[in-house]
Amino acid sequence: MGKLSDKEQEVLDFLLDFVNMEIFSIEQQERDLGRLDYSLCSDDDEKQTITTKKVQKFKKRISKCNPIIAGYLNALTTPDPLNTEFEELREIITKNFLFTEYYELFEELVNSDIKDLERYQFESVIESLGYDYKPLKDFVQGVCDVNSYFTYKSFLDIPNDSELNYDKVVKKLNDAFFKLEAFMSGTINDYKHFDFNTAFTELFYFTRKSENYNYENCKRVGQYWGLTEQIRVDYDKTNFDNVKAYNNKAFCHDCDVITSIAWDRIEEFNSFQTPDEVEEQTRKKSISDLMKPTTKSTEVVKVESKETESKIPSEENPYPRIFKDYYSYSVFKKLHTEFGNSKENLSNYSYVFYKMTYEGLIHYDLLHKTYIEMLSEFDISLDRLKPSAEIGKKALRDSVYAKVK
Repeated sequence: MGKLSDKEQEVLDFLLDFVNMEIFSIEQQERDLGRLDYSLCSDDDEKQTITTKKVQKFKKRISKCNPIIAGYLNALTTPDPLNTEFEELREIITKNFLFTEYYELFEELVNSDIKDLERYQFESVIESLGYDYKPLKDFVQGVCDVNSYFTYKSFLDIPNDSELNYDKVVKKLNDAFFKLEAFMSGTINDYKHFDFNTAFTELFYFTRKSENYNYENCKRVGQYWGLTEQIRVDYDKTNFDNVKAYNNKAFCHDCDVITSIAWDRIEEFNSFQTPDEVEEQTRKKSISDLMKPTTKSTEVVKVESKETESKIPSEENPYPRIFKDYYSYSVFKKLHTEFGNSKENLSNYSYVFYKMTYEGLIHYDLLHKTYIEMLSEFDISLDRLKPSAEIGKKALRDSVYAKVK
């Protein structure tokens, strides 16, 4: 197929967005299940056993996939001689799949108004036009299985380099982050791919060795997580000087991987938490924390009278396990006021979950179950969250969200 027209590109982007959102929804559910499984483990050996079983499960599912899909998944799992990055390769294979298996649908959509279809569930659109949705559903599930297989397998990989040690791993990571940040700031003009996933597998492996397992090194692991989280936010918000960095595929891929590491490997990071980090996260905060002396001013803030004290706003986040801070909770409260309690609760509050998580207002490692339990306290009864791609009315809900923020 030659160069696509503007309308053909619009339809292709529409189809790719749907596939990507379906993949995101399934992988989000897999993350939730993974975190739940790990939370029930008593030690690292049990986590290792669980991870091994997951690798075997996904390997088996891939081997037994729909024969129509097998060829596409084989292309995704076979080493590429051009060393194409996974995300780029996935997009190429997805395009090939759509053009091959759904070309007639593609041609029909080119002659339709895409905006008229956005308010419907995509599965309904496909079937209403007389096409079989199952091959696309199997393809999406197969891609998710491949990605999960590689992700969990990377957790088990042990470095083969006999010359590698803790100091070398830390230096590798430090140099890689330094170069990435320098490229973000525009200090350097070129960026080359670095395998962050393997580097973190090596870091966890060597830090856990008895000779390296100490307070300082465990603290360093936590600092690395903070760095991955900061890069995730900066990349998402374009909060860096070199905006042309988005044209560099290696940079974009590595930032996507760092985002995935911050989300998918949180249990591994948490296994290195130091006692003071645990205490800081779990202890209750008080206004007295803000009244303590600081290095700039040794004078304690004094409350002059009961009248003054009563004017201090009570801004307490009642759900610290769910919302990042009081502001995040206040955004949810405003959305609850706007959406209320209606027959569209499933779509409305699924949208709220995905949107606030994406905006960093809801903790990214929050289980769906915990969120749903919180909703019940607002008389919102849900038994599940709707996949993001099936929510619909995105423009309307985005306008409500923009208004309350």
